[in-house]
Amino acid sequence: MARYGNHTTLFATGKTALLSKISEITRACDQSDSMMVSIYLVKKEYFIYCNRAFKEVIGGDCTKLLQGGWEYWFSLINIEESAQVKNKIFSLFSSPHIKGSFVLKYHVTNVSGEKRCIKHEILLYNLENQIIAVNYFSDITIKEKIEKCLKIAEKYKQNTSEELIKTISPREKEVLKLVADGYSSKQIADRLFISNHTAISHRKNLIEKFNVKNTAQLIKRASINAELW
Repeated sequence: MARYGNHTTLFATGKTALLSKISEITRACDQSDSMMVSIYLVKKEYFIYCNRAFKEVIGGDCTKLLQGGWEYWFSLINIEESAQVKNKIFSLFSSPHIKGSFVLKYHVTNVSGEKRCIKHEILLYNLENQIIAVNYFSDITIKEKIEKCLKIAEKYKQNTSEELIKTISPREKEVLKLVADGYSSKQIADRLFISNHTAISHRKNLIEKFNVKNTAQLIKRASINAELW
């Protein structure tokens, strides 16, 4: 269920037109079960709305956000990131000009003690002479985990390639280049003034070192390592 802040202030200041427009926005936001959305009045310095997705991702009732404001939200952010996020957000709000999309990425701890990675996008709008900040909070924890796995895999791949290159002798590099140019073992032997048996042995050793099955795979795998050419 969505939660709303103190609308009476809007009515008291004759902001019924603003409230009407915000109500249209919140009806769309109420349909989301995954993206957390909140609306903040920049000049009034308080939240007037947050949707039910907060409970699904963060846990608990988002009334705490409406009552505690940004200080409550900052208390959920990891301590090493909190101050920087706070400074960036308030710097955005203090700017005299309305900017485009403003995006942050940081980590919060929900009520269950689980750490979640959050992508926080803020868009500022001028409605009825009021600056409203629409906040979109997306849980990208899974995305972050996948990216970490890929980085580890890429690092392992890089280290493996570096170790592999160290095992390739200068003569084997010469043979590899000629293999890539389409020379047969006999032709390689003639060009390098080595026996045919030695040329064949170099080709076999290269196939074993690159852990491939044939010459075509050897050339494909070796082409990734620019240091070999």
